[in-house]
Amino acid sequence: MQELVTESTKDLKIKMTLIKRTLCKNASDDELQLFIHACKRTGLDPFMRQIFAVKRWDSALKREVMTIQTGIDGYRLIADRTGRYAPGRDIEFGYDKNDNLKWAKAFVKKMTPDGQWHEITATAFWNEYVQTTREGKPTVFWHHKGHIMLGKCAEALALRKAFPAELSGIYTKEEMSQEMAAVEVKQKLNVISDTEAQVLEEQLSEMEEFRSQLLSRLNRAFGCESFSELPREQLQNVKKVIEDQQNKE
Repeated sequence: MQELVTESTKDLKIKMTLIKRTLCKNASDDELQLFIHACKRTGLDPFMRQIFAVKRWDSALKREVMTIQTGIDGYRLIADRTGRYAPGRDIEFGYDKNDNLKWAKAFVKKMTPDGQWHEITATAFWNEYVQTTREGKPTVFWHHKGHIMLGKCAEALALRKAFPAELSGIYTKEEMSQEMAAVEVKQKLNVISDTEAQVLEEQLSEMEEFRSQLLSRLNRAFGCESFSELPREQLQNVKKVIEDQQNKE
């Protein structure tokens, strides 16, 4: 028994070293443990390329941040293993007056504890997910396979809606491509991150009148309609203004 335990522990260490060297490059020990936990929880095999660890530069944190991703097949596999999932009807698509793709609506089925099957739907909108070039045009893949790409995003939304416990914290590559593009745009514009904007909102949650006044001042001075548009060089000044107001109250 001891030999089996020792061998199992040895194999695990070898696999973790291999993952860190090949699939989770430059990951910290904490990030590696998080990725391993996600693999175990979802039952997806990183060596079969069913789940990925992707690192992107976060200008707010001044370091690379890891995100855990899978493909739509990985989502389907996780849902299928619950024994409470069934594919839904074909994806529906919507178009504008010029016949341009506008949205995709996906359908999945989930069985609730009472044994009843329910249809779960979710809609993905083109302008929220399409990945574009620097000129603002859809990338080659989105241009030629737009229905497939947007359909995958809609299905991922529906699956995560139906199975939140199993799929929380993991996103499909198609979803994250647009998310990462949005982050890059914010970095180029040199405005604060969404996380930093959310922190400001939380600090002002009990000061609604002051929040409105502050946003009005920022709008006049910098054209900000929300804290997410705040120039990075003004972040510390805004924090100081909020802190002074909190001390007064």
